[in-house]
Amino acid sequence: MSEESADNSAAQAVCEAKILFRQLKPFPVIDENNNFKIETAHFLESSNQIIDAIACFGKLFSPIVKDMRQNVQKITDKYKQNESLFKYLEDLILKDKDGNDNPFDTVTDGLLWLKRAFEMMEQFFRNLLEDETRSEQVKPHLKKAYEECLLPYHGFLAQKAFQLLHSFLPSRSSLLGTSDSNMDNLKALEEFLALFRANLTHLNEFYTKHDLHRTYKA
Repeated sequence: MSEESADNSAAQAVCEAKILFRQLKPFPVIDENNNFKIETAHFLESSNQIIDAIACFGKLFSPIVKDMRQNVQKITDKYKQNESLFKYLEDLILKDKDGNDNPFDTVTDGLLWLKRAFEMMEQFFRNLLEDETRSEQVKPHLKKAYEECLLPYHGFLAQKAFQLLHSFLPSRSSLLGTSDSNMDNLKALEEFLALFRANLTHLNEFYTKHDLHRTYKA
């Protein structure tokens, strides 16, 4: 096989991956350039892209994808009311909380559930990345992530629904590409997760600081 043919073959193998992390918009950097806050428009764009990627898991995952999209839409609708005032996600939530009789309304609630779903997916992808065996079987990774991030907030019916979804996961190679040709995708995943986790950690600290966490079960 010529060098060109080998390169084309490797590229084709990488493209077989359901998710190409190099193509996803990374979550925003949180530093002095943005007052150590999350830029709302950037966060929404990155959120939509990772949700689109999760949608490739299959049609059975459409309920959780739909739920995430609805929560992103709640934030988007609020943001569009005043894009200047709500430039930063933290300001959007605090202004929304202070301007309602119910201090914990649908926008704040939507971001809370979106954060939890994202925490599960971030942990799932991190489990894949850290699996030295590179097993094709990824169900244990999602199960562990679910138990840590969403199970505490799910009632009986939601738990049963997850058990069904978790039975229809794609294989590792299907998600990330074949082991011989997916090293760049794995590197891109590692880079993507760093900012993804930084945003989730920041939101957790923000919700704790302003007493916005709620522990009711879905």
